[in-house]
Amino acid sequence: MRLPIVWRLLLALLAFPAPVLADIAPDPLAGLSEPRPLDAKAAQGISMKHEQVIIELHDAYALIDATFTMANPGPPQELQVGFPGSGVRLDIPDEYASHDPLEGFSVWVEGRAVPHEARQLERSSSYAGRTKTWPETWHVFTTRFAQGDTRIRVRYGVVSNPYSGRSAHTGEKIIDGRRVWYILETGGLWAGPIGEIVVRIKARGGVKPESIRVRTHARDTRWKVPKPGAPSPSLDVTRDAEGLTLRCQQLDATRWDNLQLVYSPDPQRLPPMKSPWDTGAATQLLRQALGVRIPDGSP
Repeated sequence: MRLPIVWRLLLALLAFPAPVLADIAPDPLAGLSEPRPLDAKAAQGISMKHEQVIIELHDAYALIDATFTMANPGPPQELQVGFPGSGVRLDIPDEYASHDPLEGFSVWVEGRAVPHEARQLERSSSYAGRTKTWPETWHVFTTRFAQGDTRIRVRYGVVSNPYSGRSAHTGEKIIDGRRVWYILETGGLWAGPIGEIVVRIKARGGVKPESIRVRTHARDTRWKVPKPGAPSPSLDVTRDAEGLTLRCQQLDATRWDNLQLVYSPDPQRLPPMKSPWDTGAATQLLRQALGVRIPDGSP
């Protein structure tokens, strides 16, 4: 008997063991993030008291300017702090992804620029007797945490990713959109909850403010932007002529609180691309926006 084509395909798939998935490289994902203590033990007692975040969504990229107020109840100490960059794996449900490169990363502590390095690290994982290694880039700087409050400000950008799928509004599809993530769980690695969070999302270039959507995987939808007029149980959400402002207090940030920002670009303002994942021209535009010197022959 001749098997239907569906069954022939199914049998062919079953012939390959599941571990073959371990060889699949993670998808690149535009992730904006928060400061992380590289030595969690040394950072015990230091908390994130307040964060003020401005995210500008351009047609092909996003810019972030964020200030974090850290509270240290103990004696002064120096710690290494890092921001995840290219190759750092992301723990997001339904996503197998790693951070895209951060462009133009700059950092200030108490208003003064501080040096930083793009540190290359090698990570590995083992499965079924096989070990896989991959490189990660962390943007690392040393901060002196005085007793009391210390303000850390960062500015950088990422090229946004193509998006076509479900938005924060039930049943709504956004076709030919763009997306970035704001990874709040990194801030959850400090002591206690994040005291206060203010995230300002602004439309720039040809992006229309009303096209911006925010969603997460949190079951209680505490970060999910409601429909106009609908109540939000524990999140203050306002929309204005520029975009959205999200406010939240006392958040024990986990992966369920990571924010997916989806928006519609102006197709006429998108740079030419060989494929939806070609980032070369968009990276050039992003570097120009950040005032980054572009070396000759740079990709």
